Amino acid sequence: MSLQAETLRKVIENLIDAKLVDALAHSDGLNRLLAHRRTGVASPDIRNAEHRLDEALEQIISGAAVEQAA
Repeated sequence: MSLQAETLRKVIENLIDAKLVDALAHSDGLNRLLAHRRTGVASPDIRNAEHRLDEALEQIISGAAVEQAA
């Protein structure tokens, strides 16, 4: 379980980093983050980080389902 927790922690940190970089790299960065929350439109880096988080969660959930079935 600790490997799964470590993986999840890393992908969450990666998403946070992507959002911080996006917010700090542009003069209207906070507005960009707010717009992303409202519309779902984000920079490619944020979308990639979100995709990696989704993949990690799917792996963890599917692994838990297999363990419960056994």
